[in-house]
Amino acid sequence: MSRFAWDDSISLNIAAIDDQHKALISWIDALYESVQKCEGEQVIGDVLQKLISYVVMHFNEEERLMLSFNYPVFTSHRQEHDYYVTKLKDLQERFRKGEEISGDTLDFMADWIVCHIKGTDQNFGRFLREIPKK
Repeated sequence: MSRFAWDDSISLNIAAIDDQHKALISWIDALYESVQKCEGEQVIGDVLQKLISYVVMHFNEEERLMLSFNYPVFTSHRQEHDYYVTKLKDLQERFRKGEEISGDTLDFMADWIVCHIKGTDQNFGRFLREIPKK
């Protein structure tokens, strides 16, 4: 049963970024599914690694875009990205040491990314949409 799903209310109306956000939420949901179904350490570990890899790729893409447009609050936005990646890598390390992934942890991971998209990323989306078209 799907727990986390895309909601158009968090769309930035920038297709490339929205598509990546949809995929990111899908990876969080895949991790939730793997944990809920007790699919085993190997499967859960693989899904967690794929989630981390996707998050890093997505954040790098966003940050490149920000830099290319001289986004004025790039540094604080990047700090949020760094925080989330650190949390994911900490979770991965604890999991490798035998700690189970709790529902609360999964809720935090999903809630954080949705709040980030609704706030910080929406601000970036507005910034991009306000750039005069040449």
